[in-house]
Amino acid sequence: MARPGRIRRNEAGTSVLGTTFGFVAFLGFLLFAVHVTVGLYARSTATAIGFDHARRLAEQGGACLTEAGGTEQAVVDRLDGWWRRVEVAAACDGEVARVRVDATASRSLLPTSLLRPTGLAELHRTFTVRLEAPR
Repeated sequence: MARPGRIRRNEAGTSVLGTTFGFVAFLGFLLFAVHVTVGLYARSTATAIGFDHARRLAEQGGACLTEAGGTEQAVVDRLDGWWRRVEVAAACDGEVARVRVDATASRSLLPTSLLRPTGLAELHRTFTVRLEAPR
């Protein structure tokens, strides 16, 4: 039976430094996982918003050209909180409506050099929907 206050041989080497290093490594992985999760949520939100606005633009049919500017501003307004720089181009070409969304990730605690290889630093999406012709 070991006396209280004495370190047993199998616990030799455990220290505050090792525990601190393990805790910091755990927090680093947790921070990375949270950034990836939030980044994926922002990307899926941007994809849904872009597709919805492309579909709404296509529903206009012949009036698609006049509604393109309003569509661009609506997409920028809805994505502005998630992305730092948002550029939207909406156009109607013949039988299709196109909405292109280019965005740069908002500021994060992780350096851009870690976000760029994961694909979370930028967003480039193009949505193409056929125009609905009035009958």
